Amino acid sequence: MRTLHRKLIAAFFLLSMVCAFQVQTAPLPEEWGTDLIHRAKRSLLLRWNTMRPLGASCRDNSECVTYYCRAQACSFHIFSS
Repeated sequence: MRTLHRKLIAAFFLLSMVCAFQVQTAPLPEEWGTDLIHRAKRSLLLRWNTMRPLGASCRDNSECVTYYCRAQACSFHIFSS
């Protein structure tokens, strides 16, 4: 039983090392990195934490929790009928 575990561990280790070396030596395309968009990707939690609450000063609709900036302050969007 012990030798079977050792053989399985050795086979797994050997297979993982072969995969790691193949990934490490894989060639990159020449145009890699030229078309990348340099934009900070933020998680949903970070976006919620950085949005401004009601009544806070704002410059753009995307800065407010309600996505509505009126008179440079975050407010509720009132729909007219």
